[in-house]
Amino acid sequence: MSARAIDTLLDIHTATHDVLKGYREMVARAKPDVESVIRRLSEIHERHAVEQHAELLRLREAHKDGSTLQGTVNKVVVILRDWLSNIDRDVLPAVRDGEESLLGQYDKALEEDAVANAPTVAALLKTQRGEISNEIARLPKE
Repeated sequence: MSARAIDTLLDIHTATHDVLKGYREMVARAKPDVESVIRRLSEIHERHAVEQHAELLRLREAHKDGSTLQGTVNKVVVILRDWLSNIDRDVLPAVRDGEESLLGQYDKALEEDAVANAPTVAALLKTQRGEISNEIARLPKE
């Protein structure tokens, strides 16, 4: 297993935690119809984070808490939006954009030779990417 494949999986793990950090704030402030969507997405990303962590442990790599400045930015944006307006269905296109951004990180990771040469990492990321893609298809574009 190359160090680059492990680093890539760690990057995806961190990005997953960043998304979750924003969603945790949204759930607390969202109207019921949006809350159910955010909860569903949160559950998927929570499961993905657990799967990623398990793979990292399997690879015997030290786990670092996957929280970054981007996660804090996501949280602040949600709080500011809540101050200015309610978190209602109007936020779903932004949620879609965030999910598409995460999907792009999966695409980039899957293009790396190091990941292609790490079958368990590649399989995990392909499966998770497919689940995220399916959820994006359920979100409004506008």
